[in-house]
Amino acid sequence: MTAIFRWNLIFGLGAIFLAVFLLFFDVPFMRTWFYICAWWPLILVLDSVNFRMNGWSPLSRSLRDIVFAAFISVPVWLVFELFNLRLQNWSYHSLPPELPLRWLGYGLAFASVIPALLEFSALFENVFKEKRIPFPRLKTTKSTLNGWMALGVILLVFCLVLPRLFFPFLWLGFLFLMGPVNFRLKLDSLLADANKRQGNRILSWLLAGLAAGVFWEALNYWAGSHWEYTIPYLNFGRIFQMPLFGYGGFLPFALEVFAIYTFLSFLRRKAQARPILQAVSIALILAFDILSFYLIDTFTLVRGA
Repeated sequence: MTAIFRWNLIFGLGAIFLAVFLLFFDVPFMRTWFYICAWWPLILVLDSVNFRMNGWSPLSRSLRDIVFAAFISVPVWLVFELFNLRLQNWSYHSLPPELPLRWLGYGLAFASVIPALLEFSALFENVFKEKRIPFPRLKTTKSTLNGWMALGVILLVFCLVLPRLFFPFLWLGFLFLMGPVNFRLKLDSLLADANKRQGNRILSWLLAGLAAGVFWEALNYWAGSHWEYTIPYLNFGRIFQMPLFGYGGFLPFALEVFAIYTFLSFLRRKAQARPILQAVSIALILAFDILSFYLIDTFTLVRGA
């Protein structure tokens, strides 16, 4: 198994090279599927790099956890897609006209979000493992935690009520809402790290968000099937498809994903001894995915473009 995780670097780079080669020659299949064909091998490359650096990686530590991360990544990202129905900050273009292929593309693309952030965060944690990065201590009194949760709700409501003015609040609301929840449940939380003045993991996840964002946008820019942004009052200075200021949103987004993923992993552990509850949960998640895909098709997909 050790050899496999080390050779994944070669497999991943080879798959990326092939995808770029076929895209360069304008192969129709690769025009449509380039983002997925390049992004998942990149995750494989990151996993192999992590394994070579530290003797472990998210994939080598637990295949089951990575499968869970990919499965739950779809509904987690779809929550943001549902907010975008109101915000209208991005839209999808030149996607396959056939519904099964299009929805397969949604699933494969959205399933990569959490695994990618896990790999990038592990990479930066490996880089910083010999250093202690200080962080300002945050108060965690009952009233403070309640205040942060209330602020999270307020931010999310504001971005829905006045989307043209407060759309950036989407990338902060879940952080303030979920961080205190995880702390109170004594889960593995970034708020607990801050309370101990330990900034390594916080910085690692912030940089993971930025690094993943740059790669997301770079691969999207060259893909035939892609997304485009329309952002009020900050819609300038583009790097790839993303306006410059938009890259700032990737940093808190990664912290939001960490908080949500931590909480969902806790629920998963609670449900492990209850197969009926697991089956019902999976069915509900799949139903949510399907409904959300339909709404994306209806309101976010630009057809014939």
